[in-house]
Amino acid sequence: MNLLGPAFSLYLRRIDRWLRRAAADPGGAQRRTLHRLLARAKDTAFGRRHGFASIRTPADFARAVPIRDYVSQLDLFERIVAGEPDVSWPGRIRYFAQTSGTTAGDKRIPVSPEMIRSNRTAALSIFAYYARRGRGRVGRLFDGQLLFLGGSTELTETESGAMIGDLSGIATQSIRWPIATRYEPGKQLALLDNWEQKVERVAQRVAGRDIRFVTGMPSWVKVLFDRICEIRGVGKEGGITNVWPNLQLFVHGGVNFAPFRPMFRRYLAAGHDLDFLEVYPASEGFIAVQAAAEDPGMEVFTHNGLFFEFVPLEQWGQADAPRLTIDQVELDTPYSVVLSTNAGLWAYDIGDVVRFTSLRPPRVVFAGRNKHFINAFGENIIGEQVSAAVAAASRETGLPVRAFTASPRYADQARRVGAHEYVIEFEQPATGREEQFARAIDAELQRCNNDYTVKRKDDLGMTCVEVTAVPDNTFYEWMKMRGKLGGQHKVPVCANDRRYTDELLQLAARMAARN
Repeated sequence: MNLLGPAFSLYLRRIDRWLRRAAADPGGAQRRTLHRLLARAKDTAFGRRHGFASIRTPADFARAVPIRDYVSQLDLFERIVAGEPDVSWPGRIRYFAQTSGTTAGDKRIPVSPEMIRSNRTAALSIFAYYARRGRGRVGRLFDGQLLFLGGSTELTETESGAMIGDLSGIATQSIRWPIATRYEPGKQLALLDNWEQKVERVAQRVAGRDIRFVTGMPSWVKVLFDRICEIRGVGKEGGITNVWPNLQLFVHGGVNFAPFRPMFRRYLAAGHDLDFLEVYPASEGFIAVQAAAEDPGMEVFTHNGLFFEFVPLEQWGQADAPRLTIDQVELDTPYSVVLSTNAGLWAYDIGDVVRFTSLRPPRVVFAGRNKHFINAFGENIIGEQVSAAVAAASRETGLPVRAFTASPRYADQARRVGAHEYVIEFEQPATGREEQFARAIDAELQRCNNDYTVKRKDDLGMTCVEVTAVPDNTFYEWMKMRGKLGGQHKVPVCANDRRYTDELLQLAARMAARN
């Protein structure tokens, strides 16, 4: 009998009590977190400059520390990476998570020892929340193997001794019992930097194993699933059930999963009851985990070294915009997330937008990026609404979607009124149903956004959504061309210009010409 699962389940009960206490008083948990962070960092250069020693309340903090993004304090990050101690967090930061930035190139986010411990606690909390779904579930996971499909775990050492790389690499260094006893694909394969080689070798390794748990970005897990079906000689329909009949839990995050859910269901045979659980990790800190199967909201970690402020999206960028604490927010309002952490980020704009579905416990859904929106004609569409519209159209038409992005389509000599254009790679040929799919998107946008509805009236401000289908693997080749295969890289849901859609359409045309 395997005693590992039951032993771990007992340990998770302690974590669960901790989670429930914090969720019952999120405001108090956050105030205590802020006080601890300020006390630890008051003697750093940043803490002295901003008077941390005299800050008593979140309102004091908001007055003392302005909101900044990576670019606006690049000099500070460069000092930390260069090895200077006590810049914004006590001591010298050794690890940095490298993540893509659109204006500053690759960003290097500090990861302190305290942050590593916080991330480990958050990762274990995934299993604590999952244990709430039923007795014995966690134990059964540990009767098989746990597959983590992340970026490369290889870290690069700088002249100053800093270790820089994908957050997966830093996390791998801290894998402990009991995950280490069941971890796949093993640290050697996890080190591989070449994404295509990595997928092939991981698929070859795990295709014959008893995988019970999978976690990774949905778009990249799909690539792995396809290759595993090929290796085992089974079709995609129900193929993963044939290969891994005991697969029990898929942990996903980073993108809105709704448009991808029908595609993943196709891998499962009838009766295969796969559990899905969403997480909200960021390079800056592990933010939230889905707490209940019936509730898509993810419970915010209010007690784990992160202090949150929330700025109403409609006031984002305004000098007098309010900075709300977690006990001041309202339901169903989009907020930009501002983060202060136990790695020395202070009032840091992480670029994400969330919407609260519950206040106590505090639960959020990811609503997109504050730079990912479409407002070319006064329609004020955010990323969450784009994803929801694609998911609704997929359900209505029965067409699973592999990847998509959206942008404005401006008026020209041929078309006197603008519209939104969706570039979509379908899982199967759309066979002339693009227009039906477009009408379904348009209907959902009108249902959820009054500004869009006003602009669409009588086709005066905008015409119906347009859908352009692109060949298989267009998005994969596009991400490869941009050096963004695997790991935490994701396709942008939308943009307020045509830089993504034009690149994709040009690539699709070249691919069609070759074929």
